[in-house]
Amino acid sequence: MATGLPNYSVSKSVGALNIGGALPGYDTAAGAPDYTPSNALNDKLPPTFRIGQRYTEPLIQPSDLQAHLVLLGAFHRLREEVHTQKGQADFNLEPNESWAVFLQRAVHRFQLWVTRIIDIDDADDNPDQTVPKTRRLSSDECPPIDVIMVWHTYLLSPRTYFEDCLRMHSGLEKMGSFPLLQMCSTIDVETLLPNPPGESRSTLFKSLTGESFDPPTRTTPEDAITIHCPSCSKGISTPWLSHGGNGYAQRGFSAICNIDGGCHMQFDLETLGVRKFYEDMEKCMLDPTRNFLAYAPPIIRPYHADLTHAIAILIISVATPW
Repeated sequence: MATGLPNYSVSKSVGALNIGGALPGYDTAAGAPDYTPSNALNDKLPPTFRIGQRYTEPLIQPSDLQAHLVLLGAFHRLREEVHTQKGQADFNLEPNESWAVFLQRAVHRFQLWVTRIIDIDDADDNPDQTVPKTRRLSSDECPPIDVIMVWHTYLLSPRTYFEDCLRMHSGLEKMGSFPLLQMCSTIDVETLLPNPPGESRSTLFKSLTGESFDPPTRTTPEDAITIHCPSCSKGISTPWLSHGGNGYAQRGFSAICNIDGGCHMQFDLETLGVRKFYEDMEKCMLDPTRNFLAYAPPIIRPYHADLTHAIAILIISVATPW
């Protein structure tokens, strides 16, 4: 397996993320029945461009740019909608603060979508890691607009996305490129508002994630997230926002495991991060053939399974039990 980061290349067809090849890009060939690119724009370009002594076909078409602008316009309209919401007045949030809370909830919804919908049918391992299976995003699996926005932003850090696909998101890895036209098919090109989802699409998202399909543009004290105690792993419901400033979406977040049978440990985001790191180390010990740690040069490099395994054993052996 390759030891360095693969070079970026552009593909005109849908393909899985090649572990030894290209980073994920934008796929403009996926079927999108509700969105029709403007081919008249493409006709205004010559079929090839001369670069040095060679003639090269355009890497992207004007219709691709048009689709991308529709997507960005929908993201902007979503932000404006969040900025104008008045349901958070009890917390005296500025528009940018409301947007920050919304983004945290959108990231959470994206994580639920990936782990419970995209990765859920990917339990069987592919014996040939150099040629991973491919998968298409069905119309019912298309996420809400806030989840699409997080996915799009995720891809703006291609190395992080690439590593995370290898470490924990095999479903995204096998999906390959971002299905640009398919995502645009969920947006009204005139109003830049999301098209009403079909019943099956909405039901799938709600039933598997436990979240409403419509993005939570306003957050109230009743809105909560379930997190797991880093000590006893009990599920704890904690609000996104609290008047004390210790809600999950606030800088001063802290919680106490005070449910029935809980350990009464007080913890914060740093504690949760340490627990996550510990769990990744345990995974390295259980399966040394895979890399569960993010890139941290020069100590741990991608695909150095033996080194990763050795470091995991060392850290776990000296760690204080929870």
